[in-house]
Amino acid sequence: MNNLKYLIDELKMNESNSLLRQKQESLIEKICQQELIKEILPIYQHKVKEFESKEIRVYDNAIVIESLYFELSKCYHEIKFTKTKNCDGLYVIILQYGQGREFLIANNEELMKRIQVLLKRFCINKNFFGKYKLLQMNCLPISQAIKNNSEEHCTQVYEKKLLKDPKEFQIFHNSITIMHALKTKPCSPKLYEDNYKYYILGEKMKLQSLENLLLNGFDFREIPFVSIIYMILQNLQKYQQRNIYHGNINLSSVFINIENETLEVVILFPRYVENSNYTIENDLYNLGILIYQITFYTMTNRIKQYVDLDLINRIHNQMADQNYKQNEYQFLYRVSQLDLLKQLLSPNITLKRAIKHQWFVTIQQNIKHQQTHKQLNPNFLPTIVEISDSLIISSSLNDGKVANFNQQTYQDQDPEEYQTIKCQIVNTIRMIPSKMKHDEASQYLMKSKTVPNSQVKRASLPEITKQTTVK
Repeated sequence: MNNLKYLIDELKMNESNSLLRQKQESLIEKICQQELIKEILPIYQHKVKEFESKEIRVYDNAIVIESLYFELSKCYHEIKFTKTKNCDGLYVIILQYGQGREFLIANNEELMKRIQVLLKRFCINKNFFGKYKLLQMNCLPISQAIKNNSEEHCTQVYEKKLLKDPKEFQIFHNSITIMHALKTKPCSPKLYEDNYKYYILGEKMKLQSLENLLLNGFDFREIPFVSIIYMILQNLQKYQQRNIYHGNINLSSVFINIENETLEVVILFPRYVENSNYTIENDLYNLGILIYQITFYTMTNRIKQYVDLDLINRIHNQMADQNYKQNEYQFLYRVSQLDLLKQLLSPNITLKRAIKHQWFVTIQQNIKHQQTHKQLNPNFLPTIVEISDSLIISSSLNDGKVANFNQQTYQDQDPEEYQTIKCQIVNTIRMIPSKMKHDEASQYLMKSKTVPNSQVKRASLPEITKQTTVK
């Protein structure tokens, strides 16, 4: 391809470095499974200082060339058109990150546009505040388009100065790759920047973290509580299937879409590090800490930072007594809740065993009991709805196939003999119930046999109780 020498000189390709690095054992190798484009294109080879035709594959947030790859979220892109006597024209696609640049050539407009669409989706977009304004609300920030006020995006904001450490910078881009690969809706997260910050724009949602909900008096009734935990475990299944982990499960990274009428869980801010000893079992341990912090929260505006195993064991033993009636923790409902907590905090728990724990089976049976009351009593005002499997990244509602919990009783079986619980649709309480519906329904709630459940209150957050329209 000697006829391209003029391009090499004009664009000073010889002065740039390659962005490509080995794909083996990388996050890209584990997580990017479906190619979006596969084409043979001329690409500039930095070692030999000339163009060679290579097969390129575009995946979520990555371009792969043979055994090498580079991440698009680190790059700015530019497309130049050039025309010579011997051809109708060429499109030079330039991808740049720091001192590194890669040059690809598309020989027709149709191919260029196919690639351009993906580059706009995955690469860095400049001039955030020229296109959006950031609305600071009592939730994750919302980016509203300046030219179209109806266009809004849930937004994660990152300070660039906090990403100067190479490890933190790579964790940030790993999180973007994971968000793209595990998305369950067509819209992809989009990366913007200004001089000081990065902005990751997602779909339109109003998200509040479990931490904010807990500190602001949200009532973690048992059905929503157990549904949130089950959905987190379902998310972790998606990570495990790709042999990766989340790395940051806590009250600040798990969010509820409070604009949705039904419970929708979104897990953000993954912290994946390549070649780390961290595993999915560490995520399960951190989920145990999360459950502990909600279960033993005492409305003091202080969340417990340390796990008291003696407290768990003491109350677990007390609740095993059929005469036990005292319960100072309003979000502690039954022995099986504590049993799951103890298992998650132990070194031998597996995701397979956790997701089919007896707590989930018990709640499904209770919901079935409530539905029976609903059918028998025509005045029953429904506060129970079915929602589909929420998986972030975001965890989101699908047009679902109904697959209820397996209704067999497992108490007399060995845990390894449990049948897998499949739950594409989880029954849960409406996130925005009316006062009348809630009060009417509360009398039908199945109460724990071991813990009196005399206090059933509404969520007190105005964002939760406000009637909204789901779009």
